[in-house]
Amino acid sequence: MARGQYNLNIAAAQQSDEVGTRKRNLSMVDDNNTSKVEQITEILVGKKWSGVFSSGALETFFEWYGRLVAKYPLTFILVTLLIPALSTIGLLKFKTENNPYKLWIPQNSDYLRNHEWLWENFPDDIRFNSVILTADNVLTPETMKKLMQIHKEVSNTTSVTGRKWPEYCYTIPFIDLEPIADILNDDYDYDYDYDEETEDKVEETNASSTNASATNVESSTAAEIISVESSTLPNVEVKKLNRRKRAIQRYKRQIDLGFDPSIDLYPGDYCNIINDMTEYKCMENSLLEIWSEDNYGDDTDELIENLTQEDIIKAVNEITYSKVLGIQQDFTKYLGSIERNSSGHIIGAKATYMRFFGKVNVSAITEDEIENTSKGSPVDQDTLDWEQALIETLTQKLGNSSSFEYYINVAKSFADLSAEAITGDAFVFGCGTAIVFVYVQMMLGRFNFVEQRPGLSSVGICCCFLGLLTCYGVCSGLDLVFSPMHAIIPFLMLGIGIDDMFVIVQCYNNVIKEGLHEGLKHEEVIGLTMKHAGVAITVTSVTNILVFAIGASTVLPALQSFCLYCAVGILAVYIYQGTIFTAAFSLDQRRIESRRNGCLPFIKHKNWEPNELSKRDIAQDCFEKFGKLIMHPAAKVFVILFTIGWLSVGGWGLSMLRQEFNPIWFIPQESYLAGWFAANTKHFPKAGETVKINIAQIDYSSELPKIDSLVARLEQETAILSSVDSWYTKFKTYTEENDLVDGKHWFDVFQEDKMKFYRILTQFLFSPSGAKYRMHFNFVGDLVCGEAASEVLLSSIELTHKLFAGPSEWIPAMNKVKQIVAEANFSNRAFPVGTEYASWETDEIIGFETWRNMGISLLCVFITTVVLIQNIPACLLVLACVFFTLVNVSGFIHFWGLTIDVISCVNLVIAVGLCVDYSAHMAHCFMSQTGTSDERAIKTLRDIGPAVLNGGFSTFLAFVLTAGSTSHVFSTFFKVFFLVAVFGLYHALVLLPVMLSIAGPFMKNHTSEKLDESALDKPNKNEQIQLDNYMHGGGGTVNMSFAEEQNASNNSSPSHDVSSSISGHEGGEEGTNDDVVRNGSILPNSVDN
Repeated sequence: MARGQYNLNIAAAQQSDEVGTRKRNLSMVDDNNTSKVEQITEILVGKKWSGVFSSGALETFFEWYGRLVAKYPLTFILVTLLIPALSTIGLLKFKTENNPYKLWIPQNSDYLRNHEWLWENFPDDIRFNSVILTADNVLTPETMKKLMQIHKEVSNTTSVTGRKWPEYCYTIPFIDLEPIADILNDDYDYDYDYDEETEDKVEETNASSTNASATNVESSTAAEIISVESSTLPNVEVKKLNRRKRAIQRYKRQIDLGFDPSIDLYPGDYCNIINDMTEYKCMENSLLEIWSEDNYGDDTDELIENLTQEDIIKAVNEITYSKVLGIQQDFTKYLGSIERNSSGHIIGAKATYMRFFGKVNVSAITEDEIENTSKGSPVDQDTLDWEQALIETLTQKLGNSSSFEYYINVAKSFADLSAEAITGDAFVFGCGTAIVFVYVQMMLGRFNFVEQRPGLSSVGICCCFLGLLTCYGVCSGLDLVFSPMHAIIPFLMLGIGIDDMFVIVQCYNNVIKEGLHEGLKHEEVIGLTMKHAGVAITVTSVTNILVFAIGASTVLPALQSFCLYCAVGILAVYIYQGTIFTAAFSLDQRRIESRRNGCLPFIKHKNWEPNELSKRDIAQDCFEKFGKLIMHPAAKVFVILFTIGWLSVGGWGLSMLRQEFNPIWFIPQESYLAGWFAANTKHFPKAGETVKINIAQIDYSSELPKIDSLVARLEQETAILSSVDSWYTKFKTYTEENDLVDGKHWFDVFQEDKMKFYRILTQFLFSPSGAKYRMHFNFVGDLVCGEAASEVLLSSIELTHKLFAGPSEWIPAMNKVKQIVAEANFSNRAFPVGTEYASWETDEIIGFETWRNMGISLLCVFITTVVLIQNIPACLLVLACVFFTLVNVSGFIHFWGLTIDVISCVNLVIAVGLCVDYSAHMAHCFMSQTGTSDERAIKTLRDIGPAVLNGGFSTFLAFVLTAGSTSHVFSTFFKVFFLVAVFGLYHALVLLPVMLSIAGPFMKNHTSEKLDESALDKPNKNEQIQLDNYMHGGGGTVNMSFAEEQNASNNSSPSHDVSSSISGHEGGEEGTNDDVVRNGSILPNSVDN
């Protein structure tokens, strides 16, 4: 609203001049029978306004356009509605996007390029699912039973297509070395020919004779099972009990054969054992791995039932081998918030986790599924169906317990909840719209039956919705992404769009108040209104569009799309408010002129007059008193000191403002997934980011020195890396310690015999120490024990970063790793990839782009104000206010818990466009006032202050209900817009008037400048001053005593009808201007002919 009112206030100021001791009369006589519209226009533009947008072709166009719209309102409404109607065609291509890789990462970034290459050549087929269990102490038998229950529930989960966990899980090879260990020990009686089916039949045959003993076995403890005398049972039953005895005791020891079978028995016996005993097990992590030797079967159930807390604590302190997966495991990593005693032993923990790794059927993925992938690599529909069933299982079937809390994370959860975040605040938007409607009705209408405008208010809000529909349709048609951040656009369109209709109505009210409507046709009055309002809303819209255009120059797809959506939306709202709302306003004004009821137009009020409340302008009176208050010298000092104080606090906060971006913030904070991330952060803080260095197909026999150099350099980077887990290091150690190269030099032997490298590599990958690195290789063919490996298509080296404090540490660390890999100079592609590298690359971009965009925006502010105000000191003061606002906003968002990310980035850019409006209007109005500096400041507050306050508050009001939102997008917008409103209005309405009053002597008002440049002819004594039509015809309130004085001195009376006559003072000597503008009415003191 503030943008439009300044035009009218300037018009008032430019019809006045410095009041001096000399007075003269100027008259305008309609000798050429020109219309009254043309003469009033000549009055308004006689003093050439300083702004480029305040005169000339643009004003002429809007005057013509306003008259045309008012003459054919329904035609213009219907024609304009074709734009949103045609735009809806683009909605056929509308789709939401919540894949972080397509939203928050530059599409030409290293990470995305490498990720796409990996997917195309080596698609990732692992899906991560997790449950975190918390309690006062999870190292209890009750917790182990609960983990067993969760395992069974997950195993029994069935998708709508009948798919179960064993069909979905990611499997890894398992080799049971227990038989080898027991064969080497004489105490093991292993029968390779014995099977479970035979045992079951024998059990049935002897069921009656062993019933009592079996009952004792079922009810006895583990110790009692061991003490049963085998002589009382059949031979088969003895074997069964021996197996149970071993099941109880095996977890207490780790396998130690005393030698490496991959060396002494390789390839013959070892590979035969490997081939015969290898089975594939679902990859699942939990503390149950310590005890489950039968893959979570009945024996595991029995063990869990008989565990004591002492057994559990002892196991987690001593056991480092997974009985389920057959690999070394550090089970302390499965525990969170660990409690230790004085000796460092674990005695308790508050959290533990279970992890279930699913497998994607890559061959079943369709092109549509690749296009619609939600996060990371694409996934097939069957997998998504099973994960949906898993979500239902984990959220509904675990039951409620006062002892435990569950937090779940299923692979598809992020996509589902991100999509929910896009539409989740629709109810809030509806309530916000209702509040805005009430506010618009109060501001556009008056408190009486006729001048209230509910219909017009509805049209104005509908124009905002039409703009929203247009931007959605056009941008969807252009294939721009729609991210969770776009959910704020409806609020933004509503907050910015309603300002335009405030401007139009306010301009009309000012035309009526100044009496410029007398004798004009209805469409001519609307044209005169649009002459000023059209320019004002054009400046508003162009400024905002420029700000968003600057934001659209980003390389982040989501931010770029958001800015383009907003730019198109603001342009559309500008067109609809300027056309549809203007046409509706014309119709509504005709209703008022015919005295019809605002709510029920068919009711006509006879002899209606507005009540006293409708005539009062309380806001102007309050601002005038406030202006006199802050013009006191003591108040000026206080304002300046107060501003310096707040600016210091803001600068302090700005110095501590962190730069951080995390896609997790875009999921609803009350969701189960947000709970999982919170619990994971609390109980399992990351030691550092894990990164894989991928090396494409190379000639390993000749490029091993490069790998050796790469690993050595990485191991030296102890400042940024906490560990380097390289297959190459273990492979070299394995080869040299076991003398597999016959004492020759490490590199020479493989260069002489290329196949020797691949034979030893196979042996290493099937060894106990090298088996875990099998997943670090992709071969041309299958890896077969005893045979030389085929060509390596891809190998990887794993490293772990140290825990960093922020982007200032992790961005250089990431770039250092990239540099080391690049300098290794492999003959083929080599690159590091880590999950967090995606966010780190965004951090690297967003920090630079935030300050760049703000800098360019400030430059645009300066250029705009120079064009608008054309006074360098005033422009510098406006720029200072905008800068102070940005410093305070940027500093206080730190205290409010925000960081520099894509959301706060776009908010700060928008803030530039909003806060410049407030200050620029104040400065522009000040330049049009006359009198002393303090008087000019007071008049500025009186004339434009209410409009500026209304403009800031109306924009903020659209977001007020998002204050309680848990969405990161909505809460960030609310916090930033609240701070912009507070600091922007403070600097414009409090600080700037004080600074203008101080710098006033250096800022000569535009009216005086024009008069100094004009050569005013002395009046002809025979010229008659025609005042009657202006003073008594309802043209406004003028200084009656001054008019009578002029009439008496000229010995004439206003008896004939003229188009317009004005009395004024001749500019020249210094004088007072108290009679120029009073009570919102205009006394045109002098006008250039």
